[in-house]
Amino acid sequence: MKTLAKWGAVVPLVLGLLAFSQPVRAQAAADIVGIWMPSEGTSYIKIFKEKGKDKFHGKIVWLKEPNDETGSPKKDPKGAPILNMLNLRDFVFVDGKWTEGTIYDPKSGNTYYCTIEMANPDKLEVRGSIDSFGLVGRTDTWVRMKNM
Repeated sequence: MKTLAKWGAVVPLVLGLLAFSQPVRAQAAADIVGIWMPSEGTSYIKIFKEKGKDKFHGKIVWLKEPNDETGSPKKDPKGAPILNMLNLRDFVFVDGKWTEGTIYDPKSGNTYYCTIEMANPDKLEVRGSIDSFGLVGRTDTWVRMKNM
């Protein structure tokens, strides 16, 4: 009976805390739209929704060092300029995350499977992987750039 008495005091306390806690906001597909900085801090990626479709893409809109040692715009291993390059492609919003997309690494010239989850309104967890299941890869945290 002492155990029941303890629970009798705890249950109203827990219910009271739940009543005053902030509700969890469901994410919407467009929440990803904006300008984001990967953890390296050397670029900004603008994520946008493709007009007329439910697909999201991202392009590199700023580089900390936009030019190489000769003063020419930096290029990827294939010779394409990195600035304004589309490096996120074809993401769709499913069950609270953005999936089915790819991420291109302009340093290596490789394209990887990718998923994106929003940790909070100003933080993304971007996972690139060599396999479609996301088992072999790495996750990077991107932060939203304000006032851009």
